[in-house]
Amino acid sequence: MKNPINYLKSCAAVAAIALAAVFPRAAAADENCCLNNFRFAGGCMVVARGSETCSSVLAYLNSFDSVGKYYCDNTTVRGGWTVTECNDPANTQPQYYTPQTTVGTEKIQQNQPSMKTSPQQTAPAARDANLMQVSAPLQVQFDSTLDSSSQGAGQMVTGTLQQDLMDGDTVIAPAGSKVQAQIVPTSFWSNGSGDAYEIQATGIQVGDSVIPIHGTATQAQGEIATSGAHVTVPQGSMVSFETAPADQTEDLKPALTAGVSRWMEAFNGHNAKAVAELYTQDAVFLPPNEPAVFGRDAIAATHAQLFATGDYKIDIEPLETVIDGQLAYVAGRYRMWTDDGTLVDRGKYIEIWRPVNGEWLISRDIYNSSIPPAARDDHGD
Repeated sequence: MKNPINYLKSCAAVAAIALAAVFPRAAAADENCCLNNFRFAGGCMVVARGSETCSSVLAYLNSFDSVGKYYCDNTTVRGGWTVTECNDPANTQPQYYTPQTTVGTEKIQQNQPSMKTSPQQTAPAARDANLMQVSAPLQVQFDSTLDSSSQGAGQMVTGTLQQDLMDGDTVIAPAGSKVQAQIVPTSFWSNGSGDAYEIQATGIQVGDSVIPIHGTATQAQGEIATSGAHVTVPQGSMVSFETAPADQTEDLKPALTAGVSRWMEAFNGHNAKAVAELYTQDAVFLPPNEPAVFGRDAIAATHAQLFATGDYKIDIEPLETVIDGQLAYVAGRYRMWTDDGTLVDRGKYIEIWRPVNGEWLISRDIYNSSIPPAARDDHGD
């Protein structure tokens, strides 16, 4: 005779399986992830679907070894990402993201700004002065607490100007004007685990206008550090800023950024000719453990030879862009992987650019791996 208890257990198990077939477990709900990074202007929203979560997206973006997926307008920025509140109307209708392991020519995840910036206009009281060209101290009393451990880099706070800001005899901003400040990272080369920060003043509100400024906090009242691994300024604190003339080359940098993007697109499309066209005719390419490569034609041949050995893809992450007259340099990091998503190399590079007939081109290019040779060999490199 069958044991009735075991029989009932068997029936219950069969019933559970039948119900599971009829009513399958509901899929995990989509999760809105609002992210911010000082180097990625405005932040973005990612809709995590399936096995993706906000935590996994954040971990991916903060890992230097992450390759093959694209978030936030296909950004290559790694490190320094934080999760922020999704309180901006621009984020209410984000595009969905589907994980992919190849580089497409179209955007996968569109940038959805999660921070609003103030219009940069010239205040009526400062028509004859350009604050971006003024070097003057600022004394600012903070209206709220600023804390790098709880506020993401780039988040704006305000303070109150304690003394008139002058340019000669001209009052640019009277005492009582509101000053905008933010925490910014100073360690772009880290992977986010060792970030250091400083406080910068970015604008002064005069009437209905905001005058852009470029100021760095130098000291604060009491035992308060204005820079370092952890920056905390309590509400009501008095902070001193030193302002300096703004970088007058900022308008030229987008052309270099576009050039870096074209180089990456040409490389990922295995178009050796298009890669070489971004170099000057007399360019020198300096790969590691190999002789220097001279001239555009030889650079094209070198890349064609590489493309023939495998379906390699690359991410370029510019970290520094400096322009000085007719020369510029771009320095940053790269990650290279194969078509199956396997990381085969990562490292750093520096390029020297110069304008030729109105177009910025690479004149010198050197890179080297951050992975020891034995480890690269294990990857089949």
